[in-house]
Amino acid sequence: MALRLAPAGAQAKVGSVPAGAGTTVRMVADLQRALGRPSGNRRWVMVIDTRRCIGCSACNVACVAENNLPPGVTYRTVREVELGEYPKVARVFMPTNCMQCDKAPCVEAANAVIPGAMKKRPDGIVEIDYAKMRGRKVFEAATRACPYGAALYYDDGKNHTDGTPALQPYEKRAACEYGRSWTREEPAGATRKCHFCAQRLDAGLLPACVSTCPGLAMHFGDAAAPKSLVTEILAAGRARRREPELGTEPRVYYVNDWVDEIQAAPAPASTNRRHVNCSTCHSFGR
Repeated sequence: MALRLAPAGAQAKVGSVPAGAGTTVRMVADLQRALGRPSGNRRWVMVIDTRRCIGCSACNVACVAENNLPPGVTYRTVREVELGEYPKVARVFMPTNCMQCDKAPCVEAANAVIPGAMKKRPDGIVEIDYAKMRGRKVFEAATRACPYGAALYYDDGKNHTDGTPALQPYEKRAACEYGRSWTREEPAGATRKCHFCAQRLDAGLLPACVSTCPGLAMHFGDAAAPKSLVTEILAAGRARRREPELGTEPRVYYVNDWVDEIQAAPAPASTNRRHVNCSTCHSFGR
């Protein structure tokens, strides 16, 4: 499917943010203020600035480490996307994870197979019940319903050190997700996905991908707070959602300049060539 974007229209005591404070310091302060309000009064969103992404995949590595993920499960990918028509072409890196849609089609599809397999939390995070959402049938139903791709993963129970003399300690450690601790064996056979590192949010910490990004390409916070950083970014009018025509209302936005610039500069009349690449590459309004 083509990828299109449309313009976006535990309590903690927090002191004032110093003047000139860095982006990360401000995001942490915004997050901790949000935790002082009821869950239903928060609106977690992620804003990814592709102009700052260098394709290092540090966010991917941080996600795997934070959530102790097995082989084949990453929660996020960093795609390389080519845009435009020859000779007006741009190439960018695009971090992608679960969009935490307000009208998530995966939730309806999964619950039609196994009631209660997925739900939408009051703060906007789409949550999986590992005890219920088990087996390939429900995983495939939810995956087919998701229009974005690379959002849902099936945990087939494998370990990184399978076939070696012994599992390593890091593979045996429990991981904290959805408000509780899970042994490695418990989520095996279940569907897994990004949850904005909910366990970190509850502790007043930013998602691992956001705090790890060396280019400060990702911003996170409460869009229900009028003075938060993410609210200011969305109000600036450069943030876009993927596939807005689908009506899923994702909570992940992208900021860029190159989309309008490329589309405003048509290719010369002498050529009608178009690049050939994966389906993701024919995107952003193409």
